[in-house]
Amino acid sequence: MRSLRATRFGGVAVAVAMVAASLLLAAPGAPRAHADGGVQNHPADVFVVNWQYVPATVHVKQGHNFSFGNYDPVFGNPGHSLDEVVKDCSSPPFNGNNAGHGSCTYPRFASGLVDWTYVHTVHGVDKLPTGTYNFTCQNHPFMRGTLIVE
Repeated sequence: MRSLRATRFGGVAVAVAMVAASLLLAAPGAPRAHADGGVQNHPADVFVVNWQYVPATVHVKQGHNFSFGNYDPVFGNPGHSLDEVVKDCSSPPFNGNNAGHGSCTYPRFASGLVDWTYVHTVHGVDKLPTGTYNFTCQNHPFMRGTLIVE
């Protein structure tokens, strides 16, 4: 029997697609056992598939958080995050901490790095005032989305 990790093509693509589809079709908020024995709430409120946030625009009520899941089966199951864009620091041109600048701050909301099939809470959203915020992936700054706190 071949391991999913040992094979990158053929039946593995089908198996990965089936796993991703089963996660996406699960009852909202229903806890599911994870391979490491932990419990993950699937499906997440926002997730990644094919290097894109779904949905790309997130609406949340002030004082609440939401969950972020990585269901991306593309290119070897990369780790993704959902973090506030910090100008010049978390997206190109990355010059916020160049010599003499030192202006980078921590993002006000972040999921941390989320491995494939895992779900994390996006912490800090509950402390945001109403408004519109941009977010990105710390590993893939071309991935973009918008958070609207109402």
